[in-house]
Amino acid sequence: MEKLSSKYSSKVLTIGPDYMNHRGGVGAVIALYSKYYDVFNFIPSYKVGSTIYKNYVFFISIIKLVSLLISNWKIKLIHIHGASYGSFYRKFIIFAISKFVFRKKIIYHIHGGGFKEFYNTRDVISKCMIKTLLANTDIVICLSQSWYEYFRKNFKTKSLAILPNIIDYPEIVQNTKKTSSINFLFFGLICKAKGTFDLINVIAKNKESYRGRVKLIIGGNGEIQELMTLINNNHIEDIVEFLGWVDSNKKVAVLNNTDVLILPSYNEGLPISILEAMSYGKAVIATRVGGIPEIVKQNMNGLLVEPGNLVQIEQSINNFLEHPELVKKFGVISEQMAQKHMPHIVLKELEGFYKSILSNE
Repeated sequence: MEKLSSKYSSKVLTIGPDYMNHRGGVGAVIALYSKYYDVFNFIPSYKVGSTIYKNYVFFISIIKLVSLLISNWKIKLIHIHGASYGSFYRKFIIFAISKFVFRKKIIYHIHGGGFKEFYNTRDVISKCMIKTLLANTDIVICLSQSWYEYFRKNFKTKSLAILPNIIDYPEIVQNTKKTSSINFLFFGLICKAKGTFDLINVIAKNKESYRGRVKLIIGGNGEIQELMTLINNNHIEDIVEFLGWVDSNKKVAVLNNTDVLILPSYNEGLPISILEAMSYGKAVIATRVGGIPEIVKQNMNGLLVEPGNLVQIEQSINNFLEHPELVKKFGVISEQMAQKHMPHIVLKELEGFYKSILSNE
């Protein structure tokens, strides 16, 4: 794969959460961009840590931003990766400095699935800030058609575009799975909003019938103590395996040795975990939220459930147990559908956005 040439990449400054040793979907996206840009100018606006440390990182990011925009005359475009709540307020300050002080072009790339709730629960001043940012950004990028329609109907924008989340090419290795059970995989933040505990409750309810037939593998960080308490109290240690945080090297082995990705979230943008699993030819169980129905098609490459509906989650798991041939059938379609998220496709589209903005410089 050829990299995004320096003709455009040298003129772009990317701002978002730190992608080194990232523990989140946005970090994963930025990490891939860094891999495929010929020149990658980047300032981290957020790092995991205490509140004091986070504030310190953001303060330093503002100093770096101002210093770079003064010293590097090549930078013409600021590509901001943002989300909701604290992320938005940090990015608004970065946007205001870049746009109104230094007169730079702006791309605001919206991630995460909580933007509707975020906007609806804000006060008048915050809503004004949101509208100001979206109206004065040169291109607002969202992740799916459903999010495109939301922003089109509710906000004034100069230009609104869809850019699929980028995933790397899969590394297919020999499957070392030793059991005949169906291995279900949950990747993500361990919390109520991701449906982690709904999933555990379903497993616990059906533990007698699932033993030897179902294996649930969980990789991620978050509310680990609550997860382990649920596993231990329900005596399902033989069914549920917690891996902790899974780095990129370990992820390859895990994806090659599982059968179905399961993500019963209450809200989402366009989950990287689903896209990565699809690229490895996995069937999917997920909820009808955010952009998920655009990548998981009912009875084609997966099964869709309503958020919080434990009966539907149970039925979906049982469907694969009763019809194991669907695992491979759905997986083949998943792999085909994931192709449009590969670097050579996504970067070509992104280069088009950069070109449209920078051609006027």
